[in-house]
Amino acid sequence: MRLLRAAMKLAAAHGARLIEGYPTDPRGKRPPALFLWTGLSPTFTRAGFREVARRSPTRPVMRRAVRGGARDG
Repeated sequence: MRLLRAAMKLAAAHGARLIEGYPTDPRGKRPPALFLWTGLSPTFTRAGFREVARRSPTRPVMRRAVRGGARDG
């Protein structure tokens, strides 16, 4: 969760309005560690992300608005 929050803060500081993540949705199973480097969907949900699409059963596309937005120059 700390890494995700730090990424959101950095994105906002650089003018991002939205950030998107592609975590793994374990669907009640323990996935191999190889597939966990993008994070787990429950962590993204707790950080305020919402699912906006799903390209496969275990890979949601999650998005969240961040404070900050575009900077001048």
